[in-house]
Amino acid sequence: MKEKWISSVMAGIFIAMGAMVYLSIPNTIVASLFFSTGILLVLNLHNMLLTRVWPMTVYNGSYRLSDSVIAWVGNGIGTILVAVLIHFTRFEKGILEKIEGIGKTKLSDDPASLIILGVFCAMFVAFAVFVGGVKQKNGSFAQIFYVWLFITAFVFCGFEHIIADMYYLSVYILNFGALPMDVAKVLICVTVGNLIGGGFVGYAVRKLEEHQQ
Repeated sequence: MKEKWISSVMAGIFIAMGAMVYLSIPNTIVASLFFSTGILLVLNLHNMLLTRVWPMTVYNGSYRLSDSVIAWVGNGIGTILVAVLIHFTRFEKGILEKIEGIGKTKLSDDPASLIILGVFCAMFVAFAVFVGGVKQKNGSFAQIFYVWLFITAFVFCGFEHIIADMYYLSVYILNFGALPMDVAKVLICVTVGNLIGGGFVGYAVRKLEEHQQ
């Protein structure tokens, strides 16, 4: 159990690191290309990221339902930890303009939009998990390419990833504040969307493989 919590917190830290890289690069296209550094760390170290754990749970039962709960909480702790630490550095000042825009957009969005964008995001991440993380050797060119391709796609489209959102909103709250209900709306709706999208891909991949056998 202790190892699962550590793995989950580390996954949140890695996603926050990828988000920091994204926020540091002025050009949106280039920034999207580099967000995937966080996901690559998660996949190569087999960390318990919610959007990795849940599709694998549906796919082959390698994780339990309780693991997704641990992942969600642990991932959140990791992102909050990073947000709090950088709050006391000069780095934060360089990302606040982007954070303000991102935070306002997410907090003012309607539930249906958040859920649907969460579904598409999780589908891209699940494809990265199965095509890049499961079927390719860790550290291989093929793994790096597929993960980079799928993750860059969802980031550039502006789809909603619950763990990245936890980081963005943590930084936003520390600097601009936010209504608890608005924050809860984002966290709940994006989580629901991510679970639907990731679960769908995990189920579809399992059924396709069963049909091919």
